[in-house]
Amino acid sequence: MGRTEGGRKFRPEKGMASMQDYFTDKGKTDILRSTRTGLWEIILCQGREPVMHADSVMLELLGLDAAPAPEECYQVWYNRIQDEYKGAVQETVSKAIASTRAEVQEVQYKWNHPLWGPISVRCGGMKDQEWEDGIRLRGYHQNITDTIMFQKEYDAVIQTLSGRYRGILLCDLRDGSYKIIKAAEDLKDNLTKYTDFRGFLRGYSRSCIRPEFRNRIERFAEYEYIQEQFLSGEKQIEELYRIRSGSWQRVMAIPFAPESDLKARAILAFDIQDGEVEKRMDEVTARVAVSTIYTLVLSLDPTSQEYSCLHYMGDRLKIAPKGMLSELLSQVMPSLPREDKEKLEQICSPDSYRDTESLEGILRIRDRDRKLHYYRYYGVPIHMELGDRILITGRNIDARQEVELRESVLTNLCQCYYSIYLFDLEHDIEEAIWQEEIIRRRQEFPKGSMAVYYEKFVRCHVYEEDQEKMRRVGSPEFLRTNLTPEQPVYDVDFRRVYPDGIRWVRSRFSIAETADGVVTKVIFANMGIDEQKRKELEEEAENKKSLFAAYESATMANEAKSNFLARMSHDIRTPMNAIIGMTALAASHTDQPERVRDCLEKISISSSHLLSLINEILDMSRIEKGKLELLEEPFHLETMLDNIYSIIKPTAMEKNHDITFSRKGVIHESLIGDANRVKQVLLNLITNAVKYTPDNGIIRVTTEEVPMGKAGWACYRFVVEDNGIGMSEEYMKQVFEPFSRAVVPVVQEQQGTGLGMSIAHGIVSTMQGDIHVESREGEGSSFTVTLNFRIQGKEQERAGDMRDCIRDDDMDCASLAGRRILLVEDNALNMEIARAILCEHGLEVDGAENGQEAYERFTSSAPGTYEAVLMDLQMPVMDGCTAARMIRASSHPQARTIPIIALTANAFAEDVAKALTSGMNYHIAKPIDFHQLFHALKQFMTTS
Repeated sequence: MGRTEGGRKFRPEKGMASMQDYFTDKGKTDILRSTRTGLWEIILCQGREPVMHADSVMLELLGLDAAPAPEECYQVWYNRIQDEYKGAVQETVSKAIASTRAEVQEVQYKWNHPLWGPISVRCGGMKDQEWEDGIRLRGYHQNITDTIMFQKEYDAVIQTLSGRYRGILLCDLRDGSYKIIKAAEDLKDNLTKYTDFRGFLRGYSRSCIRPEFRNRIERFAEYEYIQEQFLSGEKQIEELYRIRSGSWQRVMAIPFAPESDLKARAILAFDIQDGEVEKRMDEVTARVAVSTIYTLVLSLDPTSQEYSCLHYMGDRLKIAPKGMLSELLSQVMPSLPREDKEKLEQICSPDSYRDTESLEGILRIRDRDRKLHYYRYYGVPIHMELGDRILITGRNIDARQEVELRESVLTNLCQCYYSIYLFDLEHDIEEAIWQEEIIRRRQEFPKGSMAVYYEKFVRCHVYEEDQEKMRRVGSPEFLRTNLTPEQPVYDVDFRRVYPDGIRWVRSRFSIAETADGVVTKVIFANMGIDEQKRKELEEEAENKKSLFAAYESATMANEAKSNFLARMSHDIRTPMNAIIGMTALAASHTDQPERVRDCLEKISISSSHLLSLINEILDMSRIEKGKLELLEEPFHLETMLDNIYSIIKPTAMEKNHDITFSRKGVIHESLIGDANRVKQVLLNLITNAVKYTPDNGIIRVTTEEVPMGKAGWACYRFVVEDNGIGMSEEYMKQVFEPFSRAVVPVVQEQQGTGLGMSIAHGIVSTMQGDIHVESREGEGSSFTVTLNFRIQGKEQERAGDMRDCIRDDDMDCASLAGRRILLVEDNALNMEIARAILCEHGLEVDGAENGQEAYERFTSSAPGTYEAVLMDLQMPVMDGCTAARMIRASSHPQARTIPIIALTANAFAEDVAKALTSGMNYHIAKPIDFHQLFHALKQFMTTS
């Protein structure tokens, strides 16, 4: 059966599991390969084996060199899913089959790759609703092992460092950016002065660190130095230094990035080392002083690799007073168990002491009869003027080893476990270390055969359904196979039979001793977990309920999203229909100027409504995501209210409304806050009052300053009242919900998204204010907004007055006629429109289609050729921000002074910040407000 997919026929080859790569464009297929994502389809038909077809990337991810039969391909995929995940995979497949809509079902699971071993996979698919011959599922298979390991590593590193260190930064070594994970106050004060970690390190070094240590710290700001250390295999780089007060501190750099990122990121951590430095000095002195009490004392020269035997009391080793380290190791190594040989190499290697002050532990040495003897060793580096040494001491602890083992086991385990036994697997001996009282009194399990004891334990005390499981995990073969240095513990839960009932118990098998890589002794401990286990079973039941609730919630969310898209489609199509229709009407009546003018006015009205709709959707999106950003700028309350009055007055006069603005008890006029957001809230309320109040209505806007007990702050109450149509009590409950509009004829005649009141409520909430409404149907409404603002100081007030002067001083700007500017725009139509309007106002305009062309035109021009650059941001070849940075960095005489103004559809706050950071002077969002643009040109061209 053939299907048309993306403009081409799709037919899997008969008898083969391979299928054509979904993307005929090799570049897109390479992108899938780079993200380790393969595509597949599975066909299920009753009475036939399931079959799988896979593209080339999928075959690679399955570890297949060539495509097998489709049935075999399916088995390869399914059989290698780890057993504990098959249920989840089957459940996801069932959901996809049951779905009646084009919905992707996704699941994560472990998959046993034939070459790489266990990997983490994200797999998603959906049902082909048009497929008729059985069921066809199509989807993707992605290897996400690196992503999961990277996140776990990141969490582990940050958790490990957070407790000890007073400052932690996550730094990008390439561009110098950083993220503060943790910072003490003195570090935070320095960090706030710099936007990159290199500047911070240099500034911190010069202001806080003693001169003799500064070079050490400033090396951490050099990308080449850090990169060289990391690429050479260094796990971390650290330096001790002293600050001006005399305190010892440390800075440490740890490479942190996935392998593909070439170690381009690092964690910088700072901590105080006063105690550690003093402790190190005291410990080295003390240990050297008492070294004579040890059986063996060796001094190693890490440079020449020679040793000196300072003291030895024993006959098991023949050690010369002096010699080469390699000779000593060749004599000792054959007497050590395999796991202890690596320890000895570490003790003697100077590299082992780079990240630690000392090494200590236990070494085991066999005598001629192969009996093991225990030695406690201690290695410490000693730094002297004539050279560094490693001091190694050792003493025999055979007499204490068994006692220490028992004490350690009892101390650490008896608090948690009601019974503990030691199993000697080599000699089939069990020995009780700790027993519960009733067993001890009966002497039910004295020291003896492990096989006999354990079988009796299972038969007499384990619930019948769990007996086979306990026999299997307690066998010597199972313990030797499953207990390893990487997995030294194995837990199993079972039900134990007591005289008064059945209770849950957890048995823990853990390694007590190994020899030559083989487990020889095991600790068997038992802990009562009845209450915990029953809770787990209850939680499992609750989790199933929660999963069902989550599914229901997701279904409702999808329905809400569909309703939102349908509403947006309607609201966007309405003005678009008017724009398209009026454009066609104007084109067919070009000989009737009045008719064309009327069409253009209606196109302008619909365009403004469309832009307003888009802005409201963006504002609502920011509010719902908690990303609405507020500015803290000086503003004048009276000026803001006058601006609102000027905006609303023409609309109010059209309906012959009596609209008045009044103030009550206002003491402070000069404030700090986001005046534009306050204006947006009040305009929403006043515009609604004008809209929904019949002609000849009364609208009152009152601003009142109310007492506030917080110094430096003022509280204002804004009240908007009208005698309009009012609201019902039912509608007042949902007036601040998105898309909420009253169902009455007067309201339905008005254009709007129903987002205005929701946006106003969101802004007020973000400003930590309050908004509420009182209304009676047919009598009018009253909205009250309460907000707090900081009061300006005198200098801020003067700065605010200066800004007002600059904004208002439009008529005194120099003429633009005859001045040449460079317009950078990749869209031909936008270029044509902007060029025409600019030229109509007397400007001479040169065009560039991308940032690279703009940079070349500017840098090759004579000084004074261009007086300004209008720069789009998102362009091919080179974007606007990169071009602006290159212009500012060039050697052109005007490089630092020429005004660069961003003209872009990227209108978010972060886009404005990005433009200004790149060196631009101003940002104007598309569609372009040409009055704003001409005003900015006059202002900046006059200044430059």
